[in-house]
Amino acid sequence: MVNSWIVNNYIDYIEVNFPNFFSKLSANEVEALKELYFLMNDFFVMGSCFDGVEYESVNFYNLLNEFKVYMSRILLIIPINDKYLIDSLLRLLIEKLYRILYAHFHPHLLEHSIRKHERRKMSVRLEGSLSKKKDLDDLYSAYSELVHHSNSNPTDLLNFRQLSDTNIDLIQYAAEKSGVLKEIFIVDFFMLKVSESQLNIASKMRLKNQLTREAVIRLENVNII
Repeated sequence: MVNSWIVNNYIDYIEVNFPNFFSKLSANEVEALKELYFLMNDFFVMGSCFDGVEYESVNFYNLLNEFKVYMSRILLIIPINDKYLIDSLLRLLIEKLYRILYAHFHPHLLEHSIRKHERRKMSVRLEGSLSKKKDLDDLYSAYSELVHHSNSNPTDLLNFRQLSDTNIDLIQYAAEKSGVLKEIFIVDFFMLKVSESQLNIASKMRLKNQLTREAVIRLENVNII
């Protein structure tokens, strides 16, 4: 990864804008925060393969761009230390990914139609098409329950000062859940989509140079790069 220096801009931003949060981070936690940043960056790098004008009229184009933007907002919520906000954002991302996958497997549908489809209907129509469908459905169910607040959490009634002083290990939590989304994205969208059209040399080089080593190896093993 040739542009690993860019993560320092994020760390500097956290240090300047959230000094209380940053001061409590151990060296290991700072490294974990950097790893989370690179995990998020992988979504942007892979998504850049679909930035060309030839994709602008494709039904998943706007959904994918929205997915990338909202994924990056996890990095902004981490220093606020509010798990409910993370859970709410994850629920949005899960549904957004669901619609991206649905769009991929139903290219004849228009974007505005895909946005209105019920999740249950999409689930039925995607049956047998997704390798990671159970993982996606499990995430959807779990986070729908969390967002609808079916069960209370110990941090629910804390004020902002108490919340900032509570260690809830959000960095690891966000990385774990985002990692599951990344796996679904790679297996059930990215690999399938890029196999339909040959990646150009510039795209392959960008993937090799800017993805995490783990992601590079994954794509090399299936001859995508």
